[in-house]
Amino acid sequence: MKNRLITHLGWGFAAIAAFGVGSQFSAWKANDHQLDAELARKAGGSGMSQDSEAIQRTFKSKTRDKDMESGSLLDRLFGSSSADSATIKGLAQQAFTSSNPIVRRLAFGRLLESMTPENAEAMRMQMVKLGADQDQWKDFHFSWGALAGEQAFVFAASSEERDLAPVISGWAAANPAAALAMLENLPAVHEGQRAELEESVVAGLAATNSSLAADFVMRLASQGRGDVGKLMETVAKEVLRAGGAAEASRWAEGLLDGDMKGVAMAQIAGKFFELDPLAASKWAARFADKTYATQMIEQGVGPWVQRDPVTAVSWLESLPAGNGKNAGLSAAFGDWEDSNPGSASEHLLSMPDSPARDAAISGFSNGYAWQNPRVAIDWAQSISEPNLRAQSLARAGQIYFRRNPTSAQAWLDGSNLSAEMQTAIRQPMR
Repeated sequence: MKNRLITHLGWGFAAIAAFGVGSQFSAWKANDHQLDAELARKAGGSGMSQDSEAIQRTFKSKTRDKDMESGSLLDRLFGSSSADSATIKGLAQQAFTSSNPIVRRLAFGRLLESMTPENAEAMRMQMVKLGADQDQWKDFHFSWGALAGEQAFVFAASSEERDLAPVISGWAAANPAAALAMLENLPAVHEGQRAELEESVVAGLAATNSSLAADFVMRLASQGRGDVGKLMETVAKEVLRAGGAAEASRWAEGLLDGDMKGVAMAQIAGKFFELDPLAASKWAARFADKTYATQMIEQGVGPWVQRDPVTAVSWLESLPAGNGKNAGLSAAFGDWEDSNPGSASEHLLSMPDSPARDAAISGFSNGYAWQNPRVAIDWAQSISEPNLRAQSLARAGQIYFRRNPTSAQAWLDGSNLSAEMQTAIRQPMR
């Protein structure tokens, strides 16, 4: 369990280790004189900082070690790590006070690797003493929660600092059943933090078990929690990060049909369309007639429109009639007018009268009003559907008043619009 959690936390440290150590691999196998010269050059040529001297000693020791080829890059830099207080103090000193950012990150990763339920409080004391930053505190408490569970929770619950949320996330990542049971029996003193703790549990579950995380979010939705959408976005982001867009799209398909499935799909769609618009469009088209997929099409098509608006719009026009198609066209023309309003206008003129064309005009008008409000107003007035026409006209007029109140007022005075519409246009833009 410890190794699995450290792997989850340590990707960044490993990448930094590769950057900071990889370029010096040949130097580790050189003789002492060559190594001294190389480190002196990196320190500025005329002398070494304490950090450089410490690294030199470690590198030279490893050069003499016949087993240098084995072990991780972190082992080669720091040597074997033990959990005694001297090692904790030494690593903490490097992690929080070194002037070298690479050394700080590597040492902090080693410090986390050395953590046990027994030495965690000693580590915490060193972090307080030496001044850990916010991100380090977050990673420390996540690790402590993962390793010690209830013990870490009890400590964090009595702490004056905001330690509880990352502790719960780590606990949920390592032992979901215990963390969920804690929420079921949350002490009354923490009842006011329930929403925050539920959010932390979702983050922890998403790190190791996306299906369980999604199930928990849907349970919260059934209980009436109002902001479950952002929790499902957290889960979808983690699936996307860990598995990529194609795998994330397959995961989202397996969710129960409904609003939460739509939220997850929308979170994934943008990246999927950015990386592989053809594959993404085939995936999205399968759900285009579903109400819950409207947001997915509306949000996902943006990257494709920016790269190839003609093809993207053509795909949208091929979708079955419905909210997804209309929302996608509105968003697409709201983007297309930014890059090439002339081409977008020509395409609008070629479209037959339909709800889809009305939606496309509305998106174009809403966006183009920031560039040319009078032209945008003319387009808005060509919308066939009365309610959408009124909404789009009011929006374009409000933008006109925001950009140039004097000209907007002169236009409105001679517009022959109804008193009700003039009132709506004069309303402050929301």
